[in-house]
Amino acid sequence: MVRLAADPYVVAAARRHAVEVGRAHLDAGRCEDLALAVSELVTNAIRHGGDPVTLDVRPDAEGVRVEVTDGSPELRPTEAPGLLDTGRRGLHLVDAVCRAWGWHTVDGGKCVWCEL
Repeated sequence: MVRLAADPYVVAAARRHAVEVGRAHLDAGRCEDLALAVSELVTNAIRHGGDPVTLDVRPDAEGVRVEVTDGSPELRPTEAPGLLDTGRRGLHLVDAVCRAWGWHTVDGGKCVWCEL
């Protein structure tokens, strides 16, 4: 598990870390999906959840599981964005590229996870 600063500049480092861990377990296309999912989950945690933000990337029997925790116990609504909206697409993108995703509360915040 890696603790991340609540700063948008850490998103690229989080992506690189996830792909490094996942590379031995996923093909190149799925590594791109992994990078996208991590970008969205970490960005959401920083933007809407706040400290502490952590990233855990673990290979499992079927691929890779990602868990991102943050300091807010609430998940932002996931209603479909409008055609011209510039936000609110993150969890829809995660849903599109992952085989499963979900969330649960943890002590003092929440964990949003996905599996590829």
